[in-house]
Amino acid sequence: MQTKALRIIGNILITIVILACLPSVLPKLFGLQGYEVISGSMEPAIPVGSIVYVKDAGFEELSVGDVVAFEAGASVVTHRIVEINQSDKLLRTQGDANSAMDFMPVAYVNVIGKVVFHFPLYGYVAAWVSEVIGKIVLVALLVLGVVLSSDGSEKQPRKNMAATLVLAVGLIIIFSSLAGFFLIYRGYQKSEDLYAAVDEAYVTEVAPEEVQETNWYEMIDVDLASLQEVNPDAIGWIYVEGTDISYPIMYSGEDEKYLHTTLDGQYAKAGSIFMEGLNSSDWSDSHTILYGHNMKNLSMFGKLRYYKAEKEYVDEHRYFQIITADGKKRYEIFSYFDTDPASWVYELPFSEGEAYDHYLSELRRHSYQSIDTEREVTSADSVVTLSTCSSNERRFTVHGYLVEEYR
Repeated sequence: MQTKALRIIGNILITIVILACLPSVLPKLFGLQGYEVISGSMEPAIPVGSIVYVKDAGFEELSVGDVVAFEAGASVVTHRIVEINQSDKLLRTQGDANSAMDFMPVAYVNVIGKVVFHFPLYGYVAAWVSEVIGKIVLVALLVLGVVLSSDGSEKQPRKNMAATLVLAVGLIIIFSSLAGFFLIYRGYQKSEDLYAAVDEAYVTEVAPEEVQETNWYEMIDVDLASLQEVNPDAIGWIYVEGTDISYPIMYSGEDEKYLHTTLDGQYAKAGSIFMEGLNSSDWSDSHTILYGHNMKNLSMFGKLRYYKAEKEYVDEHRYFQIITADGKKRYEIFSYFDTDPASWVYELPFSEGEAYDHYLSELRRHSYQSIDTEREVTSADSVVTLSTCSSNERRFTVHGYLVEEYR
């Protein structure tokens, strides 16, 4: 009786593992991609904690009322289509719970696909399973389930065939999930190795302990001309002083190419730091937007999170530099805060005047803390916004204005 009870418990554990992994793995066999919903912008139709399944759709297959997933900078947004511009292949979107349409129209090239169905609450499970600790726990449960489901006897009754089948399916699913985890890890390592090699080949930096005693324009030198021979889309280099945020800046004229593509044209989850496609690649705009992923290993724009996590961080890392073919530009950070993926923050371009002054004052007003800058920021200034993913489907933005140039 005791052996039978243990066997039942073991089979239950195996079933739990299968149920935890199945909604993430099975849809991929049918060409569907799953995304977690962590904001309430689509409630009540799609509750927080759901997982939505997205399928590729041609532009002619999209209609007003469809819910689509689309790339917004370095993130994915799921909203409903409210207007379609057929001639320009643009969509106007809006969250069901939002009072107004998203600020920026969505180009079809940035549409991932149409949401075909969703699974309530499973987004929480999927998020947990995607973490290292979640995978470790599932493996432990699977091993325990295997041990308990076996009674240790040499005779295997026919009625155990179903349990054996369940075990086999569980093993396939869990190891597929683990394989995905190792592929992600390998992708992280691939990106780190690439950028380390790029840094070694094209960048000269002073030692961290010497930064404070060094003129800002001598902190880093980049052989951008040689880098552009590797990839002409490299239009600059960003360096946040006193940090290891030091990467090439890519530009292709749209917001998809370098989302998951590296300098050498290879796929990688970390992608590249890239300029907004509507900006001018010659850095002549009054407002320029740079996107980068908020990676879990703190690479790319991952360390921007420290600005809101540690109040003193902005005092110690007040400046970032943009190195271009024409020289070096130094920007002082004057604002940082979370915003919506299609908010007013991403408006551009601007010309000197009242509208731009109002925009800059709004950036200051929304900042998580008031920052004393070298001088007042006005519409005569050039501003660069650094944008990355944040929690609850929001974006974290850091804003700096040009204070000095060196040629």
